[in-house]
Amino acid sequence: MRATIRAADPESTATLSVTDESAVRVYRVPERGEAVVADKDGTVTSLGVHDISVSREFDDDGEPGYIEFYKEDSQLYVQDAGSSSETVQQNAFGEIDLSDGDPSLITGDCTVQIGYSTALEVEVEQSRGDDRPIPYKADLVLKICDVRSTNEVKSELRELKAMMHEASISDERYRNILADVETAFENVDNTRSDELPTEAVQKVSSATKRARNYFLSS
Repeated sequence: MRATIRAADPESTATLSVTDESAVRVYRVPERGEAVVADKDGTVTSLGVHDISVSREFDDDGEPGYIEFYKEDSQLYVQDAGSSSETVQQNAFGEIDLSDGDPSLITGDCTVQIGYSTALEVEVEQSRGDDRPIPYKADLVLKICDVRSTNEVKSELRELKAMMHEASISDERYRNILADVETAFENVDNTRSDELPTEAVQKVSSATKRARNYFLSS
């Protein structure tokens, strides 16, 4: 899988690719008029936007504040290393808050909002078939199961279950994972409170993590 990153600005022409060997860091450089830049292999490229709300690479105490895109085991991730403002990944399935510092899987085109007014467009060249959105959806449900309402989690989990049923995969491990997802959905469906109880969150978290990791290891 190949991916390119650019600023979502009509005047920006800079484009960088993420490879197996090289990660891309995005941060602000005050000495360049608060320019937002991308750093790949030590080569710093301006993305053509200026935004004082985007964090510097490191603050005065040496703490990281950059956003990083990287590949690991042929999978693409984005991670907020410690920025001072909210970072949100937006894709076809919804939004994922990256401010907790956890890496987030990227399997399709998306936008990453950094600072208050800078958006990074990520374009992904797919290398697999129709099953690619499944780990993306599973990762989304995993991220929201303990912070969103029961109805929101149920809606996303229902879509994940349907996508997994439609996939042309029939090995035993996959069937077992699908069964776990179905059990987790039934548990959520039977919940009458606005927020999922701890037991339901644990079932959803376990099932979606297994679903996501199935594709990461395949």
